[in-house]
Amino acid sequence: MVTRALVVLPAFVLGFAEPALYVWLVIIAIHGVLNHVNLRFRLHWIESLVVTPRFHYWHHAVSPPDRNFAVHFPWLDRLFGTHHLPGDRWPEELGLRGHPVPLGFAGQLTYPLRRG
Repeated sequence: MVTRALVVLPAFVLGFAEPALYVWLVIIAIHGVLNHVNLRFRLHWIESLVVTPRFHYWHHAVSPPDRNFAVHFPWLDRLFGTHHLPGDRWPEELGLRGHPVPLGFAGQLTYPLRRG
């Protein structure tokens, strides 16, 4: 909520119309959901313009760590040297080294509740 407010409040103060702000909120909400779907598909040339599920997968990859931090625009990671989107490859392992994320939906849903 704070992150959204940091974007929407200045836009509102600058005079953007209220309906335009609502449209923007819907667009970024859909974008956020799409980037977290557990499907492997390519968006080819769009991947250079906006963050896509494949870009975000690499953010959660075990190796290489600390990549792809941008929320909307991948050029920010290119600017700061943290961009990683190799060819048609996908990460082999997601999560934290030594703490692999379970493959099934139920396992992923209960994983944060486990001890140890």
